[in-house]
Amino acid sequence: MGVTITVGFSRKVGEPNYGSRGASLHLEVELDRSSLDDSERFQSEVEEFFERARDAVARELQREASPSSEPCETSDRPSDQESRNGWRHASRPATPNQIRAIHTIARHRGVDFCQLLDTTFGGRTVEDLSIVEASLLIDQLKSSPTSGEGN
Repeated sequence: MGVTITVGFSRKVGEPNYGSRGASLHLEVELDRSSLDDSERFQSEVEEFFERARDAVARELQREASPSSEPCETSDRPSDQESRNGWRHASRPATPNQIRAIHTIARHRGVDFCQLLDTTFGGRTVEDLSIVEASLLIDQLKSSPTSGEGN
């Protein structure tokens, strides 16, 4: 008799004009009961299912994204202290290491960097991001499929 686990992953991304879209995936998987006896094996199997769910959601959000017709830099960007939804924040700017990591990961993954910035951050440049926003973008880029996947 197997053990049933449920694994789920959801992600919501901002869109221009205060919009957003999201995707979620929930898997119900039956594992061999012996998996519970080996905690490393169990953890490895669960992590694999989460990774598959993250990849599927990232691909779905990438597939759903409409191509951006605007250049990467826009003149109507919010100020450094105001996010595109109008909320004020006084956070530290992204670090040089974060900016380098964002460019490197995006290039390695084959991500349309301008579209990603436009969709997620209203067209601001990577240098305009806060340290928290840059961290979230790095996580999003790491979970995105490489350009050769899914096509």
